[in-house]
Amino acid sequence: MTQQQRAATRLGQHAVVIGASIGGLLTARVLSDYYAQVTILDADTPPEQAVPRKAVPQGSHIHLLLAGGSAVVRKYFPGIHEDLLGAGARYVDFLADNANYMSGRWWPRKPSGINSYVMSRPLLETVVRHHTLALPNVQLRAATRVSGFLTDTTGKTITGVSLDKDGETIAADLVADVSGRASKTPKWLEQMGYGAPQSTTIGINVGYVTFEAQEPAGRNPDWNFMYAIQKSIPEDTRGGGLFRVEGGRYLVTATGYHKDDPPTDWAGFLEFLKSHPHPVLYEEVKNLQPTSDVAAYRYSAYLRQHYERLRRFPRGLVVLGDAMCSFNPVYGQGMTVAAKEAEYLDECLGRCASSGAMPDDFALTFFKGAVKFVDAAWNGVTVEDFRYPQTDGQRPRGFALSKWLNAKFFALSGYDAEFAVAFAKVLNLVDPPASILKFKYLRKALFAKTPVFRGDPAALPARAVPEASPP
Repeated sequence: MTQQQRAATRLGQHAVVIGASIGGLLTARVLSDYYAQVTILDADTPPEQAVPRKAVPQGSHIHLLLAGGSAVVRKYFPGIHEDLLGAGARYVDFLADNANYMSGRWWPRKPSGINSYVMSRPLLETVVRHHTLALPNVQLRAATRVSGFLTDTTGKTITGVSLDKDGETIAADLVADVSGRASKTPKWLEQMGYGAPQSTTIGINVGYVTFEAQEPAGRNPDWNFMYAIQKSIPEDTRGGGLFRVEGGRYLVTATGYHKDDPPTDWAGFLEFLKSHPHPVLYEEVKNLQPTSDVAAYRYSAYLRQHYERLRRFPRGLVVLGDAMCSFNPVYGQGMTVAAKEAEYLDECLGRCASSGAMPDDFALTFFKGAVKFVDAAWNGVTVEDFRYPQTDGQRPRGFALSKWLNAKFFALSGYDAEFAVAFAKVLNLVDPPASILKFKYLRKALFAKTPVFRGDPAALPARAVPEASPP
């Protein structure tokens, strides 16, 4: 957007974004088109290099920006595709270029047009941050912790934020809280006389452990990442993933549900991988040695703040990303949902710019629209986690039907290539869930049986297509 176009759509002088995560950076990029100045406040000091940082304790583990999120990133940052590839990321077709074993079957290997990147989380964040801060009206203030909101005399409008340091305040026309799961907005809303949003938790007690290893010399597998998660729930609690990331490295992660935590020593870690019904990850790394310290992380529960249910909300504030909903990291949805929310925020702000004003109920309208992205991710995977009787939480209405239908869809995707593409688009948050509720798919799913994987567990379905083409 040119400076003249930006001036024509301007909704205010200053916007503040709390949090410099992927979601926060994308939110700042969107706001840069509508506000003369955007300031990102982050309690951490992001490193210059693509290495894990303290504020992202799970940053050492494998991360996947799903295809829906990858498209948003490319949309807002022209040239980022080339920069990611230049830094060592791979641009891949989700079905053709990867090996995925889920719910007792392999995904078919075929071109799907569902494209995303394989890289480390620190590389993605570093490149996105570089592109965001290259914008002339965006700045980052690191090591800056927000202590509360400022309001006008009526208490109905947020006018900025206060900081921990020296009682400093920053005025803003709009504040976007993208501070993550530990967001203090619910607490601050209560202190302001607003009710905190209702919250939902689903206890899953997932533990995951990651090691880094050097990819063997001369090894050129026909996959870029490999997932092997639980074969059958609730009998199996173990799974994992292996990513070929920049620098000729493997990132290999093991996961265990309901306190079946992977060991943090290499020998025990390998035995844990070997215990999987199809130990393809073990076969790939059994002769390697780790080249990094172990990284361990535990995720106790989903946490969803139902802002969409509120009837009152202050003007001048929005909430996005994990501050709205924190997902089970095993499914890799968090960054993509945050990206889709930022894109929707752009749509909402664009309507305000066209009308020349931001209505008092802007945030409530945004929440009610953004919930479709949260629901699309939430409804599909929480059904799977609720298959464990140990999972703590309220089973949704119609759970038995949803569980049965999910099982049928996963089974059908194991051998019906057309449906596999349609289903993968839903899981990648490219298409809405309603897109697979077509009669032809439902009829096939009714009679679907889970394919049986036979032969050497290390063997993978054949792939005979080139890598994904650039967008």
